[in-house]
Amino acid sequence: MSDASLQRNLARLVELQQLTVERQQAEFASQQQLCARVRRTVERLESLGAQASLSGTQLPGLAQNHAAYKQAMLSWAEQQRQELARREAELDQARQAVLAAARREESLQTLLQRTGERVRSAEARREQKQQDEIATQSQMGNLTGFGSSGWGRDA
Repeated sequence: MSDASLQRNLARLVELQQLTVERQQAEFASQQQLCARVRRTVERLESLGAQASLSGTQLPGLAQNHAAYKQAMLSWAEQQRQELARREAELDQARQAVLAAARREESLQTLLQRTGERVRSAEARREQKQQDEIATQSQMGNLTGFGSSGWGRDA
């Protein structure tokens, strides 16, 4: 495989890796938003549970209702805290995936740059060799008398 085709393939890989990074970043942002929503839900449920106090209730039925409501809110808040812990673990995994993808992209980008430098260097060597051959042929032509400057003078 030539360096030029390797460079094209690497450029395509870099593009694909950039798309992967962008997709994973979008997923990470989505998971961040979801964690924030669950966190706000937990806060609201805890607030609702705290507001359901037993003070000021004179009737036993009403006190039982307040206690059941408070217990339900606190239980739901606990479920949401567990959900939040699970979501935050997923968020951490997504963060790690984004970082790993970004590192892969950076590595591919570096490899692409090095390949590009190698291709440019090879092209410069070919061009220099070509110019050296032309110069050598030109000197050989001048030495044998068939150079471009020798034809018109004698006539």
